[in-house]
Amino acid sequence: MPETAETASGVAPFAGLPPPLAAALRLTSTLSPREGAAFHLLGLGYDNRSIAREMGLSERTVKRHVSAVLAKLGLESRLQAGLVALIMHSTSPAGAPWPEGRMAGPRLAADTTSTDPHMC
Repeated sequence: MPETAETASGVAPFAGLPPPLAAALRLTSTLSPREGAAFHLLGLGYDNRSIAREMGLSERTVKRHVSAVLAKLGLESRLQAGLVALIMHSTSPAGAPWPEGRMAGPRLAADTTSTDPHMC
């Protein structure tokens, strides 16, 4: 019987995840450094244009990297790739660096000083 990776508690580290996401987590080490960077930015919610700007690449090149990420990880969508990237971050050691993404901008932060009645 083949051995499986288990945590100290004896539970498989990706137990409970849908099989495609668990499989993708195991395959992330197959990504090239550039694909890994694009994958990371997908997890932060970046679109291709933003990834291109951040990495100093053309959108066409980014599209190729994203396609390669999806193919190598066996995923069907950017959403799945983003979820896998977020799961990776949530299971990484405490204090591991994770830059703020586009979704963490001031527009979405709770603004308790606002007097606009339409702001929640």
